[in-house]
Amino acid sequence: MTPFMIGWFRPSRTLRVEGQKARSVHPDPGAHYDGGVHTIDLSTIVPMVAHPGDPDQGVPSDPTNGANISDIGQVSINIAYGGSCTAGKEDDIAYYAEVCKAAQKAGLKVKEGVEFFIQYGSGQVKQLAEDRGWHELFQDVGVNLIDPGCGACIGAGPGVSITPDQVTVSAINRNFQGRSGPGKLYLASPLTVAASAFTGVISSWHPKLFV
Repeated sequence: MTPFMIGWFRPSRTLRVEGQKARSVHPDPGAHYDGGVHTIDLSTIVPMVAHPGDPDQGVPSDPTNGANISDIGQVSINIAYGGSCTAGKEDDIAYYAEVCKAAQKAGLKVKEGVEFFIQYGSGQVKQLAEDRGWHELFQDVGVNLIDPGCGACIGAGPGVSITPDQVTVSAINRNFQGRSGPGKLYLASPLTVAASAFTGVISSWHPKLFV
């Protein structure tokens, strides 16, 4: 920027500090704050799933209404879907690889009758998987790999249920009824999705699951 241009530049009121302060949100006079240290015992946190949801039917079908995996019984699945922009990041792919390595070591393939999809979140993530040998690992244990792009989370491409009786466990971000096909869709973590693909039922992951 030339000196001439700088001399003519005049910031608007909204860009000035005074203007920003005037438009910011402030607490009411005398507002009370409850602070302190909050301790969370991570050993008490257990794997959960969100039930298939229909927000038009009220709280009992709210997609945020979840349950501990240990409390839902034997829920057989037809589709396990991992990846997309929500759960296709580098650390997510590492979780899928962790489970797939254990399955490979145990001589397992994706459970018969189950389709396991992993969609990379970006070209960079796919390259990482290839560089670390995970791409080949996924193929070896029976995973269907999908390149980056919009997919089953918006009802597009492989991994979408076809019939109402199909059950999906997925790591996408929403499970409103019909969003990813007509079937029932449970939301879960990448570890749960991968573990379930090899057991055929919604399963929480632990290192001795396949032993």
